[in-house]
Amino acid sequence: MERPSWAPVVLSGALPRELSDLLAISILTLASLESVFAQLQPFNQPAWFATLLVLVPMTCALAALSNSSRTQKEELALFAYGGSGLQIQLRYILRGVVVSIIGLSPLWLRFLATESILSTNLGLLLGSAIVGGLAYAAPALKRTRSLAFVEQYKG
Repeated sequence: MERPSWAPVVLSGALPRELSDLLAISILTLASLESVFAQLQPFNQPAWFATLLVLVPMTCALAALSNSSRTQKEELALFAYGGSGLQIQLRYILRGVVVSIIGLSPLWLRFLATESILSTNLGLLLGSAIVGGLAYAAPALKRTRSLAFVEQYKG
């Protein structure tokens, strides 16, 4: 039997669709809007960038943890379908990056309107989105590597 392509496994979960994802996007959007409307220079102040580096991963990790009982069944189904652990991790990383980018969209729009494409601020914002994606994938990595998950998969 031939293994399926990676695209359906990874891209099937790329878009945020849970209530927890919507709440994470709301939290990040509110923080971004506060920065934009306060007329602050976010990345010129080290405290704001440090806050962003704490807020984004923690919010994304909490969003990923909030629905772990249902997602474990989904992960088991993906393994049974023939998906690999790496594909499932890529799926969660991509979803976390999407959540971060959508949540930080007011800052993205502000920096795109006022700076060049290759600015340091946009690079730092992209870095924080990637960190958010990695933080979103961390609970799934722990879940799929656990002994209980392996026992349920075999059972």
